[in-house]
Amino acid sequence: MAHWDPWIVSVEDGYRAFYLSGQPNQVPWWKTSWIGAAASPDLKQWTDLGPVLEPLKDEGWESGRLFAGSCDRKDGRYYLFYSAASAEHYTQEKIGLATSVDGLTWQRRPTPLLSLASDISWYGPCNRTGHLHWRDPAVIQDEVSQKYYLYFCASLALPGAYQGGLGLAVADDLAGPYQLLPPAIGPIENANDWPFYHLERPQILSIAGRYHLFFSCFKEFVNPQWLARVGADRVTDSTLYWYIADRLTGPFEPAAELPTVPGSEKTGLYGTQFFAPQKRVLPPCQQMVYGWYHRTYRLAISQEYRALWQGDQVSIEES
Repeated sequence: MAHWDPWIVSVEDGYRAFYLSGQPNQVPWWKTSWIGAAASPDLKQWTDLGPVLEPLKDEGWESGRLFAGSCDRKDGRYYLFYSAASAEHYTQEKIGLATSVDGLTWQRRPTPLLSLASDISWYGPCNRTGHLHWRDPAVIQDEVSQKYYLYFCASLALPGAYQGGLGLAVADDLAGPYQLLPPAIGPIENANDWPFYHLERPQILSIAGRYHLFFSCFKEFVNPQWLARVGADRVTDSTLYWYIADRLTGPFEPAAELPTVPGSEKTGLYGTQFFAPQKRVLPPCQQMVYGWYHRTYRLAISQEYRALWQGDQVSIEES
């Protein structure tokens, strides 16, 4: 069994992790997947809770695969944002929402929370494969307006092969409805010079009044022309990319000439995320780093790595 793309949330008695499971011998390996959960009191010892959300055979839009997202807590409830696709059209993705009181029994929306509408011109399928990238939702609340901003992996409707962008939607309530906005980051006029085929597992952190975007992209999906400019030997499958903006809506700009988090390239992880435990088990200048080992399909959610912050600069090292 393969496990990948975990995300963690703090709960009253510790921590809850959600993750994807599937069979790695299928083609493609992510064609069918479901969402599992695990519980921990200390981010070290985990108890597997098994599957909590599985594909629904009688529901077309989520009948084939469920995949990564994020989880928020509000008023004692879990809000699980996830991605889904049908068994027949498994590359045509949508975003769903399920809610729960205990994190085990879930109530799903009968329709997608967010999907591509015909009157939206910013987003579209990938020119190379026809794959509609519409996944990995992550939500952050604006401290001033109190609005909720939902970010997701999307392909932008532009000519070229590297269309990877960060889709954006906004709502007054965590549960929606969400209104699509222009992308927060991505190619502007054409997708030939942009570095990324897609941006996966995005995470937004507010640091010192600015917004820091982190995301992953397997090296095979990074533009080789861009790699030649920045130095291909400095990038691996585990590299965590880093962009910064003054506003939640962007535009996000590279954090450096090579916009990556130092040390991330050495971890062997993919979909790397930062996490600050509510029950402080690390010094204030540190955060837990987690993800999954992409060569072995194994989760890394037990404080194997940590992020070291010095002001608004960050690096990753083994714990």
